[in-house]
Amino acid sequence: MDKETTVCFQTTSEISNALEKIAAEENLSISEVVNTIVKRDIEANEEFAGGKKNRRRVDRKKVDIPAYLGDPRWQRHDFEAVHIEDISIAGIRFTLPKGTKLEVHPNSEQETDKFIIIFRLPNYNWPVKVQIAPQRVCEFSEAVEVGAVLVDPDFHAYTAIQKYMI
Repeated sequence: MDKETTVCFQTTSEISNALEKIAAEENLSISEVVNTIVKRDIEANEEFAGGKKNRRRVDRKKVDIPAYLGDPRWQRHDFEAVHIEDISIAGIRFTLPKGTKLEVHPNSEQETDKFIIIFRLPNYNWPVKVQIAPQRVCEFSEAVEVGAVLVDPDFHAYTAIQKYMI
């Protein structure tokens, strides 16, 4: 076993005793046992590079689409311009410039925190209008990034997004 790097860690006495027992049974050193366990875990977890498992149920597609976002009670001329960064069958991630009259809050049960987003998909003739509910909101210096789920999209919107995703 080549030793390229030394790693130190603290553990409980139970784990330490278990490692010593395994090492004695397998006729290995404790560091070899730890190395084997870590290697096995890395190989079993294909998405190790990302640091955590992907919880997404459906794939997202990177896009560069201008859109309009507003409160369902507003007139369309009051909607704010936003930029869609990625889209999926279940949701949309977009950026909203800071200083707009929209206040986006994640995970709210209020009906006022549902918005309408209108956009045009490439190679599709009609605009798509869907209601969304913000789930994740990240504020940056000049913009706010919002991840939102689609709320009961109608057949027209759902099929348009589905065809675009293929």
